[in-house]
Amino acid sequence: MKETKERLAQLEEQLYFQEKTISELNEALTNQQFQLDEMEKKMEAVILRIRQLSPVLDDGGVDDGPPPHYGGNV
Repeated sequence: MKETKERLAQLEEQLYFQEKTISELNEALTNQQFQLDEMEKKMEAVILRIRQLSPVLDDGGVDDGPPPHYGGNV
């Protein structure tokens, strides 16, 4: 009977630590998902901003030649 009680106590202790670990893992996973969601929103904002700036930054492939202060022969 003593062995059964000891074994039951061990199993209860093991179950407690397993439940605690699962809870901690769940919290970590929830935090990571929140971080991923935030990063996704920021990435979408960056992509939108790049698309807005793209026409301004694009010179249309025109080569304006060397700058006026360039002293070399062209």
